[in-house]
Amino acid sequence: EGYMIKNRYTKAAACAVLAVSMIFTGCGKKEGTKTADKKAETTKTIRLERGDITANSYVIKVGNAGVQYSEVLNYCYLLKNQYESSFGSELWKYKIDDKTTIGDKAKKEIVSTLTQLKLIGVNAAKQGVTLDNDEQDQALQDAQKLIEKASKADRKKYELNVNSVKELFEDNILANKMFYVATDDADTNVTDDEAKQIKISYIELITKGTDKNGRKVNMNAAGKAKTYKRMKEMLKEAKKADNFSDYAAVNTESRQSEVTIGKDTKLLDKEAVDAAFSLKKGKMSNVIGGKNGYYIIYCENDNDEDATYARKEAIIEERQTKMFKEKYSKWLSESSVDISNKFWDVFKL
Repeated sequence: EGYMIKNRYTKAAACAVLAVSMIFTGCGKKEGTKTADKKAETTKTIRLERGDITANSYVIKVGNAGVQYSEVLNYCYLLKNQYESSFGSELWKYKIDDKTTIGDKAKKEIVSTLTQLKLIGVNAAKQGVTLDNDEQDQALQDAQKLIEKASKADRKKYELNVNSVKELFEDNILANKMFYVATDDADTNVTDDEAKQIKISYIELITKGTDKNGRKVNMNAAGKAKTYKRMKEMLKEAKKADNFSDYAAVNTESRQSEVTIGKDTKLLDKEAVDAAFSLKKGKMSNVIGGKNGYYIIYCENDNDEDATYARKEAIIEERQTKMFKEKYSKWLSESSVDISNKFWDVFKL
């Protein structure tokens, strides 16, 4: 499963951090660019490496914080350790297009992620957000486990040691923690009506779109009239069926016949969604006409409480993620990001 930090913050925060688009621009910009916030500066001066790259060379500069090449190598190992066990070491050579391999993309993502972690760390320091003893202990334990499993050759190749890997895990935990600090004032009030989820079985005859067999459909008026007539006959059969769900699975043209949906779903036409939410449990609709087809809907559950709760959590997470991205963009606008030109010449997975 890999060694990325797994705690209560991880899911939402990782999504927020990694969803931020590539943040480095102007690779190899002039060194010494000043940060917008003088308070972020420290007494230690970070200088990008202009000569030969070594493990201790600073290859990325975020404001006045730096990323050493050893940190990049550590992160490479984390990535390789996570994915090669499932997909093999040849994964990185797989071509996404004529010019780009998965390895090429992974290298950019590593740089992007490390830069993001460093920038979030800078702003955590500004706000006095730190790790508690338990979080530091967790990072140390995870680092020790990783080092113990790493081969001697990998330890040397990827500059792996307990302290450096511990710091990388701490950066991850701090970023996750900072996600919630930065979104503490996000609106967490979600009404039952806004999040309500229902479970339905349905039949759809498609008049415009692609059916479950991949067939393209775009009917004229005559075709729609014929389909509507067919659907009226199916309604009679559906009412007589022992089990609507089984009948729908055999007769629908949609890719699925049973779904749990909210009012904001795009799986069905709006007319069908509105009709579905008007049904009580165990009730069936008449034929419903929509923009892309005709429907018959049967309500399996008019209030799926577990799904509704999960949707509430998802809505809150969406709001937090949106707020975090906005704050992250502000932090980025107040900082400078520089990358050593020499770095790209030596950086290999």
